Amino acid sequence: MKKIFAQLVLTTQKVNRQHIQMAFALLALVMLVLGAGAPDDGGPGGGPR
Repeated sequence: MKKIFAQLVLTTQKVNRQHIQMAFALLALVMLVLGAGAPDDGGPGGGPR
């Protein structure tokens, strides 16, 4: 019984770590896409009219 519980805990920790890594990877990808599509500030002359 202890062996099964220990194996379950180990598996749960492994899956959670993988989920966290996947979430960070997706977050980084979303931030990259948003940063690439962000408009520039328009410079000193203002924006388009």
